Amino acid sequence: MHITNLAMKKLFLLVVLFLIVNLVVSSQSKVDSLLQLCNKATEKEKTELFLELSFNTRSDSAKSNQYSRMANQLAVQNKQIPEQAKSFNYLGETTYYKRNYAEAITYYQKAIPLYEQIKDSSNIYDCQNSIGLCYHYMFQGEKAIARFITALKYCEKDPERTANLYSNIGMVHSRMNNYKDAIDNYRKSLRINLSIHDTASIAVNYNGLGDTFSWSYMPDSALVNFLKSYYYFKKIKAVDRQAIVVSNLASVYTNYPDSLNKALDYFNQAWDSFQKLGWNHYEADIRQGIASIYNKQGKYKEAIVAYNESLRLTDQFNRGFSLKKVNYEGLAGVYEKMGDYKKAFQNYVLYTQYNDSMVQKEKYEQIISLEKQYETEKKQNEIIRLQSRQELMDVQLQKNKQLKILGFVTASLLLIFVFFVLIRYFDKIKLNQLLEDKNKKIEQSESELRVLNAAKNKFFSIIAHDLKNPFHTVMGYSYLLSKDYERFTEEERRKFASDIHHSTNNIFRLLQNLLEWSRSQTGRLMYNPREIELKRIIDNSVSVLRSLADQKNIVVKFDYDEALNLFADPQMIETVLRNLVNNAIKFTPEDGTIEITAHQIDDHISICVKDSGVGISEEDARNLFQIASTVKRKGTNNEDGSGLGLILCKEFVDKNNGTIWVNSSLGEGSSFFFTVPARMEKSQ
Repeated sequence: MHITNLAMKKLFLLVVLFLIVNLVVSSQSKVDSLLQLCNKATEKEKTELFLELSFNTRSDSAKSNQYSRMANQLAVQNKQIPEQAKSFNYLGETTYYKRNYAEAITYYQKAIPLYEQIKDSSNIYDCQNSIGLCYHYMFQGEKAIARFITALKYCEKDPERTANLYSNIGMVHSRMNNYKDAIDNYRKSLRINLSIHDTASIAVNYNGLGDTFSWSYMPDSALVNFLKSYYYFKKIKAVDRQAIVVSNLASVYTNYPDSLNKALDYFNQAWDSFQKLGWNHYEADIRQGIASIYNKQGKYKEAIVAYNESLRLTDQFNRGFSLKKVNYEGLAGVYEKMGDYKKAFQNYVLYTQYNDSMVQKEKYEQIISLEKQYETEKKQNEIIRLQSRQELMDVQLQKNKQLKILGFVTASLLLIFVFFVLIRYFDKIKLNQLLEDKNKKIEQSESELRVLNAAKNKFFSIIAHDLKNPFHTVMGYSYLLSKDYERFTEEERRKFASDIHHSTNNIFRLLQNLLEWSRSQTGRLMYNPREIELKRIIDNSVSVLRSLADQKNIVVKFDYDEALNLFADPQMIETVLRNLVNNAIKFTPEDGTIEITAHQIDDHISICVKDSGVGISEEDARNLFQIASTVKRKGTNNEDGSGLGLILCKEFVDKNNGTIWVNSSLGEGSSFFFTVPARMEKSQ
């Protein structure tokens, strides 16, 4: 059996070698034949021959481009519009496959108006679709979607091409993190492909849905779609695409702590397949995935080696910024867990730099407008077609029923009258709906303007008063000390120094809150939730305020289960807790107490900061978390306050899917509560 199999393998290799040689010889023979024909052909005939040569030498991009340019030159001289368009299209194709996307776009754009002259909608579609793909690979998602939507107009009667465009639109939306739109477009494409039984495209759609659900942190949905994709690729024996889906499945299983070994097996299977296919550039992705598994398993040294190997391979195969960003983020996390904060910070800086370089800031509303415009035009065209069909039917009925023409005309007039009445009726309903929608938008805009105006007033109030007053204190005391230092007693100097220290602390806390608030208002504050220990959050928040509490001899008590974990952005929650504890210290008299408690309720953790301070009136408590609030009070030791800290607390708690409130009465202290999700699965 072993000898028979070996013989069969040798025979198979001989057959494959024969076919390859035959194909090469045949291709070369055809090129030689075309070149011989060029010697006797006219200029117009040479144009078509050069185009044929360009097509048959596509494996050699330099030769293909040369023949395309020769064809284009002759086509321009002889005013051959179709040949001009085809030559530009061929040039676009060869530069596209060389990944020179910007140059490819220029060629496609030159081909489009020429195809429009000869009304070749099929090739217009191909050019628009290719331009969209170029923009996608150039990380210009909005422009890519605009091109795909334009291409939809040229393939309305072609379900296969329509499905392909919806799939491309979904792919671009997914990269832009517009996950809902990505899922909607992939599903549109999937419905069409299911109706025409296009197995390969169905597999691609399910894989795209799997990717989108994976990136939007919905691993269960991602797993279902990747398994369906694998089934359909296996059905058509697409070994290369199966390998990619196996790699995707491995990435999904990393989200399940009890399936990490399974994920590792899938990564190894995928890498074996990639090696057989000669796709060695995917090793960078495989190493990154394996590194993330080692990270979650606590194998930090192995994780570091794998991340660094992935970075090396990323540079070797020029895989781009995205993979580098993920690797540096992973390294930062591993070093942080190992306690090497210097290396953690270095890798976090690199992660931030690569992340910032990928940010796209073009307007998403323009794309939505184009999509709606296309849908509107599509409906109008459908109405026109229906009306034309109705008119043809009317003519046919008139020919077949000449004896009943009077009754037919009467019935037709009646139908037309009813039709127009219905149109007017539905138009009225639509107009009323539009007016209602516009009124709602106006109300929403007014509300947003009020909030923005309140934010502006709050900002100017802080700059004009809250920030100015402590600076006056610092400037006044420092001036007195610099001019008449010897005139003051040691006790007076100590008092001046204490007041300066107190004022600078106020300035620092106010500037810190202003910075966080400005970042949240301008969208520059990144929301990065993860699972973290509650004890770590409380320790980090309270440690920086311990000296303030000691100055007023305030006792800080704790009552919580140290095993509690929460799923939120650590930086935001530390900011919330730090502001609440700072306020409690500020409004609690000397020798008072502050108690920090926490307990889990269902899938949330409720945290409370309770003080024995002066309390808050019912009216002030209602307005504490409003941007337009004018509630500002002095602390028990005359500490300043801007009111910005509680507004920032509410924004950060809302961002982390929680709620914040206060229970207080004058003279009886205050209790500030807020909630955060307890477990990652529930919060997702």
